[in-house]
Amino acid sequence: MKPFLMGTETEYAVSGRNGTAVMGPEEAFRFLNEALRQERRWLPDAAGGWAAYFEHGGRIYMDSGGHPEHATPECSTPTEVALYDKAGERLFDLARERVQRERPGLTVSVLKNNVGPIHTDEATWGCHESYTSWVRGDKAGEQLVPHVVSRLIYAGAGCLSGRTGCAGFELSQRARHLRTVIGTDTTSNRPIFCTRLRKASDHGAGNWTRAHLIAKDSQRAPFGTYLTFGTTGLLFVLVNAGRRVGQGLALADPVRAAQTISCDPWLRARVPLADGRTLTALEIQEAYLEECARGVQSGGFPEWAPEVIGHWGTTLHQLHADPLRLADRLDPYCKLLVFGHELQRAGHTWAELHGSLAALTRLRERYTPDVIRALLAEAPGSLPTEARVHHAAAVLEAKANQPGVLDRLRFAVRLQALELNYHELGGLYDWLAAAGQLRSVVLTRDDVERATHEAPPGGRAATRAEYVKTSAADGWLCDWRYLYHAASKTFVDMRNPFVAECKIEQVENLATKRRDDRELREVLAQLSDD
Repeated sequence: MKPFLMGTETEYAVSGRNGTAVMGPEEAFRFLNEALRQERRWLPDAAGGWAAYFEHGGRIYMDSGGHPEHATPECSTPTEVALYDKAGERLFDLARERVQRERPGLTVSVLKNNVGPIHTDEATWGCHESYTSWVRGDKAGEQLVPHVVSRLIYAGAGCLSGRTGCAGFELSQRARHLRTVIGTDTTSNRPIFCTRLRKASDHGAGNWTRAHLIAKDSQRAPFGTYLTFGTTGLLFVLVNAGRRVGQGLALADPVRAAQTISCDPWLRARVPLADGRTLTALEIQEAYLEECARGVQSGGFPEWAPEVIGHWGTTLHQLHADPLRLADRLDPYCKLLVFGHELQRAGHTWAELHGSLAALTRLRERYTPDVIRALLAEAPGSLPTEARVHHAAAVLEAKANQPGVLDRLRFAVRLQALELNYHELGGLYDWLAAAGQLRSVVLTRDDVERATHEAPPGGRAATRAEYVKTSAADGWLCDWRYLYHAASKTFVDMRNPFVAECKIEQVENLATKRRDDRELREVLAQLSDD
């Protein structure tokens, strides 16, 4: 079996208040970063800025759009990916708790999600997957697109939705933001299967590349992360071994299929295939499962493969019977159950909720937040005189004078707040987990705590973490592929991600011994300039 690694990069949303003053995300992250650097050992990122590598082998930095990001260390099993993804949550939560303990007037909120509740169609931030691929990205994509589309049934985080064609709820936050099938853009024309190769770390010796997928939701429930990386990772292992997967499963319109599957939380929708047949997401997943089961039986596959096959099959069977059976381990169905209970208690239906969510979307597109607040509170007197004209128009547009309309709008707003709190560190998800209502299945709290201190064994992450622990505050700079000590001109070459062994050399020796290594020369030149 060819060497194989996985990992995930997760962007968070942060906000804060210092007394009554609202902080921007960069300022909130600065407080979190300062606190985290007191909680765990770290080395500064060679790229500069607020980025740093921590003692678990991963990286935390501020990504574009004002979103702090945690990148896991390189992992070799889906359990490790789920574990280190949760370790990222724990690190941010440790920082948040320290900030609020040491600065009583300051509050910081950290959310692990992909869309805000107000403008869900306009903005999204990412959760990216990495897999070692030994075949060209477009060739892997052709075989795996139907899997990436149909796995939304367990790879999503779920979200309230007022979109046309949805029943008030979607399985995925990211699905609505996917625009094309295969491509390289990660910020606008987002593909189902991304083939981006932009950095030196995206490829290496032996013609491996880092497949960089962007269609997955951030998930609070670790079993969803485990299942996503287990199934997709196993398919990559098969493709890397020269097997063909997904034959006969090509979708007629993958982008539309993703929307259709996402908008059907009860998993009954059928999507057209290129050959004219129609299948449900469950049926597509079952076809991939059968392929993987046959491949694993032939031998030569990772030790974690049989466990993934078992969890995959059990999950599909339970989703067939009743999706709410998975409410204790997968985010979309947990939310679906909670929201269903809230609807029942309030005496509302999903159809009414869908209409209210759609109405709120239209109102927010046309009126300012203070007008909408006054509308919901039935308090136009709180507005300046010039804004009351807009309030009157909003009342007419929302039909707010009709019986029950305002109650349903207010209920929808409360559910949106509840959903946001589900994703907040220390919020609803964590309360449910602490109360024993949720099962992580593959992890324990002790596992997660340990993973904030220790790197996965076997690969270069272990070497990186060891330097962080032994060389913190000693002048070293860190990168995914190397470590550098300016004072002693020492360079640690970690460009082979699959092994813990590394080459430690003096820069002056590298200049003469490895003249043909253009990439290394460029790195050293950049470090010398810095």
